[in-house]
Amino acid sequence: MSEQRRAISLSPVPAIVDTISLRNVQLPLPSAPEAWHRLGKRQPCTVSVRLSYSSATGAAAADDVSLSLDYGKLYRRAEQAISGLQQSSTSARLLVNQDGSLPERMTPDDAGQDLHCTAGIIASCAFDLLVEVQAQAPDALQGDFGRCDVHLHLPKALLRADGGLIYRAQTAMVRGGGPITTVILSEEFRIQRIRCFAILGINPHERLEKQAVLITLTFQSPAQNEWRSNFLRTYPEMTRTIAETVDKTDFQSVEALATLVARIAVVDFGHSQVTALVEKPNALAFSEGTGVEITRSQSFFS
Repeated sequence: MSEQRRAISLSPVPAIVDTISLRNVQLPLPSAPEAWHRLGKRQPCTVSVRLSYSSATGAAAADDVSLSLDYGKLYRRAEQAISGLQQSSTSARLLVNQDGSLPERMTPDDAGQDLHCTAGIIASCAFDLLVEVQAQAPDALQGDFGRCDVHLHLPKALLRADGGLIYRAQTAMVRGGGPITTVILSEEFRIQRIRCFAILGINPHERLEKQAVLITLTFQSPAQNEWRSNFLRTYPEMTRTIAETVDKTDFQSVEALATLVARIAVVDFGHSQVTALVEKPNALAFSEGTGVEITRSQSFFS
């Protein structure tokens, strides 16, 4: 049976775009990826949202808050929607990839494991607010343009990653004859600060004892089911493999270590591309960290 797809027609970007934002909101999730891979476990999550829309010049000209978007209302709606995450099947049905395909569910019985569903629910709350303001005050906003950038930070998602797991989705609003559709335009996963200990450097004192090494991996792609599913299936084992491998290494250059890390992610775990940041937090006394960042794709290692 062929994959179900929906026709997607995005509104053009207007000449003037304004944005409201919520930054670093503490929004615990009833379920999310966690370090011990258990389902249905409540997890801490820090959420940031940027909702962009056609210019709200009417609110500025009249100095009238009724013509503006209420970020307090956006926060309350997102909090309420997330608290009922497991029952948010309606929002999930209105979430599509940019190519019109429906996102796959990794764990049908636990919606919290699918971070794109969580981000989609938050984006849908933002778009609902946008449409509501347009309906109440037609002159407040111009057109049907809407973009929402959702950033989720799960600090306890991985045992070896001090910075946890970060997911970012860029979404767009599509309005037709029926309900609003939330389209995922692009996605990013980031495994932040995998803590390892290795011999690394050319200075005599660096050859005597292992030092802390922090590794951050970033994966980016247009919204695609196969790419997303591959990451969600492999990231716990990939993180563990990289940590255990780096702990056994002995390199003189940070570039060599970064290339090894990229090879593991791309060759051993089948990712199309990775950006690897390798930092030495103790290299310089008065610097929080020094490092090298590289981006490598499968073609580099072929």
